Parts: sequence; structure tokens; C-alpha cells
Amino acid sequence: MNTLVELIQTHGLWMVFLITLLQSIGLPLPAFTVLILTTAVTPLNAMNVAVLILAGSLGTLIGDFVLYSAGKKYGTSVLGKLCRISMSPDTCVRSTSDIFDRYGAPALTIIKFIPGLSTLAPVVAGVYAMSLKLFTLFSTIAALLYIGVAVSLGAFFRHEISSFITALSRYGKLGGLFVVVLFTLYLLFKWLQRYRLIKRFKTDRLTVNDLVELIERESELVILDARPADQRTRNGFIPGSVPVDENSLSKIADRHAGNQEIVIYCACPNEITAARYAEKLRRVGFKRIRPLLGGIDAWARSGREIAYS
Repeated sequence: MNTLVELIQTHGLWMVFLITLLQSIGLPLPAFTVLILTTAVTPLNAMNVAVLILAGSLGTLIGDFVLYSAGKKYGTSVLGKLCRISMSPDTCVRSTSDIFDRYGAPALTIIKFIPGLSTLAPVVAGVYAMSLKLFTLFSTIAALLYIGVAVSLGAFFRHEISSFITALSRYGKLGGLFVVVLFTLYLLFKWLQRYRLIKRFKTDRLTVNDLVELIERESELVILDARPADQRTRNGFIPGSVPVDENSLSKIADRHAGNQEIVIYCACPNEITAARYAEKLRRVGFKRIRPLLGGIDAWARSGREIAYS
């Protein structure tokens, strides 16, 4: 741990800049914790505090502008790529869109403090065609608040953090190993949650051709659209599909309890959002519910009809 402290004191600013930049573009890194720790082991004066906030804010803003530009240029396809490195992408896309719908551009200052959502927010802002001026204003405010809170916590609890580091230092390399193991276990736990869900529904997924056959022969087939409302409006939907979200799950369960065939689709890698909703619907009694392999993207690539109203 002493080596870690020396490393932070020597290269702290570059570490803060790099880790905030990497976190803002989607990597699951503990930037907030690193900021607190860096502040706690840095000599406390106005200059050091200002430089830490500047370095962290700059890293965050650069990452945000990269994602904003990508969202504006490539649209929702960028979300799929971020989903592959995010720990919890399925709820993030929907929640980010919902917050923007409710609060508009100022939502950027709220979302910055919510893990997962903070990464997708710049992309969604670009997809929503938020003006560059508004995005710059509220992203800057969000970055300064986020970094400022972390630095303030590090300054306020510097004695407690120093005591903790001293305690770990007594165990030498074992103390540092303990911290690394805890973080690794956290990432492993999140990954296992997602892997188990994907594996459970992998064998139940059906292809676009399977769905077309079901549509032709099943008069009571129900197709559920698990994407956020804005994606359904902007990118279209499978004709006849019904939007589903957390608030409508119970109503859909009551309305379609007797249906033998339920198909659900989304626009995430591995159909993770569709799988989560399928799991919840199974708990309330649905026995035959299957995610669509490839989701709406596979349906569109096959040349099938896309509805918009």
C-alpha cells in the first residue's frame, strides 16, 4: 500500500485524468473511489484541490464529448457497443431515456452520479439531437459537481482514509492484494449475474424465421417490445408488438395470462433486456416466453416490415 500511495503522490494527476476518461467512455473503473483516495493522500491546499478537480473534469468531459459525437453520428448502434463492456446495460438505456424525457438537458447533472447511466447519457443526448451548447453547459456542470464531490469527500475523510491505508500497510503486499481481490470479486459477481441469465434463456431463443412462422400460424401470439419508448418511436417496431416496461408488467401479465406463445425482443447484445423481462414474466405464471435472437436488428436485417405508428 505504501507503494500505491507513492505512485498516487507522484503520478496522481495523470492517474485521475486517465481513469476518469476511461470510465466516462464505458470502462467499469472506480474513478470516484480513486479520486477520493488521491485527494486523501495529496497535501491539502487550494492549488492541489483546484488542479485535481481540473484534471478529473477534463478527463470526464473529453470522454463525454466522444460519446456525444458518436451518438449524434451513429445513433443507437453505439448503445449496443457500450452494452458489451457495461456491467448492467439493460436497465441503463431505459432509465437514461426516461430521465431525459422527464428533466431534459439538466438531467445530465443528475445522471453523472448514477453508475452505468452516466456512460450512456452522452450517447442518448447525441441520439436525442441535444444542441452542442446545452450539452457543453450541463456536461461541464455535471463534471465539476461529480469531481468536486469526490475531492471534497477525500479532503473531509483524509484522516480516516490515511488510518485505513496505514492499517493495510501493516500487511504489506497482502493489504494491496485485499483491495484488488475485493474489486475483482465485485466485477465477477456482476458478470456472473448477467451470464446466468443469458445462459438460462439461450436455448429458448427463436430466430426471425421461427417468429415469422409463429405469426403465420398463431392467432393469439403476443410480441412484446422491451426497448425504451424513444427507440420504438425513432427506429420503428415489429408490426403488432406491444411495448413493455416495469410499470406495465403486471397489466400485461393479467391481459395475456392465457396465451401459449409469448415472444419478447429488444436491441441489446445477447437479448439481455428481453431475457430479464422474460424472467420476471415467468415468475408471475407465463410458461412459454422466448426472446428473439438478434432482437429488432435481426428483424430489420432480414428485410421484414418495420412499423412506425
